[in-house]
Amino acid sequence: MIKAIFFDIDGTILSHRIKDVPISTRQALCQLSDIHVDRVIATGRHSTEIDRLPVNDIKFDAYITLNGQLCYDLKGNVFYENPIKETGEILKFFHSSTVPVMLVEKDRMYINFINNDVVQAHEAISTPLPTIMEYTGNTIYQAIFYVKKAEQSKITGCLKNVEITRWNDSAVDVVEKGGSKVTGIQKYLSIKEYTREEAAAFGDGENDIEMLRYVQEGIAMGNANDFVKSIADYVTADIDDNGIEKGLRYLGLL
Repeated sequence: MIKAIFFDIDGTILSHRIKDVPISTRQALCQLSDIHVDRVIATGRHSTEIDRLPVNDIKFDAYITLNGQLCYDLKGNVFYENPIKETGEILKFFHSSTVPVMLVEKDRMYINFINNDVVQAHEAISTPLPTIMEYTGNTIYQAIFYVKKAEQSKITGCLKNVEITRWNDSAVDVVEKGGSKVTGIQKYLSIKEYTREEAAAFGDGENDIEMLRYVQEGIAMGNANDFVKSIADYVTADIDDNGIEKGLRYLGLL
C-alpha cells in the first residue's frame, strides 16, 4: 500500500500554461490528505520560490528542496541538509563572470550577472529574475549554471565532487556529490519508517529520473520528454489533462 507520494512542482503539479495548479490536481491532493497518504514536495526549487508560487496555499507534509540538499517538515524543521563542500571552482566561475552562476544559500539566492539564457530559463518556469549580488561568504547548498548543453562540458567539466543535472535547455543544477531528490526521499522514508515499496512519485523532468526509478511506482507526466517516460513505471496524462488525478486513479488511491 502506498503511504507517501513525492511530487515535483514545475510541469507536474504547477502548470506553466495556466500559471497555476489545475483544479483537478488540487482536488486530488485534498483527497490524498483525507485518506492519510503523505504528500511530499520534491523539487529543485528553493523555499523562497515555493512561497511565491500558486502551490504555497497547499500544505504538504514535507518539502525536499534544492534536489534533496535541504529538507524540512511542515513546521519548517530541517531533517536533512547537504551543502556543497568544495566551492572553490564554482566561485571562480561566479567571480569571473564568464557564465551566469546563481548561488543558493539557505535563505536566499543571487546571481553574478544576467543574460538571455537566464531570462529564458526563468520565463520557462514563471519565476522572477534573481538579484545580482556579490558572494556573501555563506554556505552554498546549490549552484545553477546557465549554460546550453553544447557548451556544458567545457564549463562544468572542471567541477569536482558534485552532481550536475539539467532542468532546462539553458540551465543545470549543481549539488554535492551523492545528493539528489532520492537522498531526501530516503531520509523522509526512514523517519516515517516507510519502505520504498510504500512510496510513489510523479515527475516530468530529467532531475526526476532517479526519483521515479527509486520508488515503487514512478509516474511520468504526459508532458515529460520521451526519456523520462521510458524509465517510468507508468505514464499518466498531461498536467493540463488531469494528469495527477489520472495517475492517482491508476494507483487505486482515488
